[in-house]
Amino acid sequence: MARTDTPEKTPLSLPVTIICLVFALSPAIALAVMWGSLPEVIPAHWGEAGIDRWGTKMEMVVVPVVGFILSGLLLFGARRAHADDYVSFLSGELSERTVMVVSSIATSLIALGGIIAWIAGALDPAAVANPGDPAALSWQVLGVPAIFLVAGLLMAMRSLNMPENDEVLGEQYHAQRIAGASMVIAGVLMGVLSALILPGTMTQVGQAVIAAIDMAFVFILLRPWL
Repeated sequence: MARTDTPEKTPLSLPVTIICLVFALSPAIALAVMWGSLPEVIPAHWGEAGIDRWGTKMEMVVVPVVGFILSGLLLFGARRAHADDYVSFLSGELSERTVMVVSSIATSLIALGGIIAWIAGALDPAAVANPGDPAALSWQVLGVPAIFLVAGLLMAMRSLNMPENDEVLGEQYHAQRIAGASMVIAGVLMGVLSALILPGTMTQVGQAVIAAIDMAFVFILLRPWL
């Protein structure tokens, strides 16, 4: 249900904005608190047989930085959305603003969970006592997550300035932004799991499962315009 006119925009409430920002900063806060306790060489990936890659603790900075940028962009999208922007989905409706806020918080929570698990693994006594040699991350495993992140952000951000006076096209733009937000969450989840946990062929399997679930959601959401 898109707007047929242009009512005065109801801004996103300050408490909700603050909550989103606190969540967005939480991975950085967690890492900053534990930074001095972390060894210089830390476990960087766990496989079926345990630790199978080592890295430096500077690698951990990527998680809060990327998480904050993504969460911040989704929060920006939530603040640009109107309170009465709804999209038909199955037998109900989705609020664009609510989806963007939830997506911002979910992105932050995935990053927070990833950094907490990484810190816990880095401080494991066995890992601290027997560090290995740092090795570079195989960036190929992040190819699919990167595609989802870039495509999702383009969908979520590009249509912010699209005309929304038309009842049908306006709803389509709202649906595109919701679809983009879901792709960002999928990309973040795939990235964290692939970089830290999923071993070998399970990386492709895990990414395929997450991608399939998200694409099913996107297809159902955008089906009226396909």
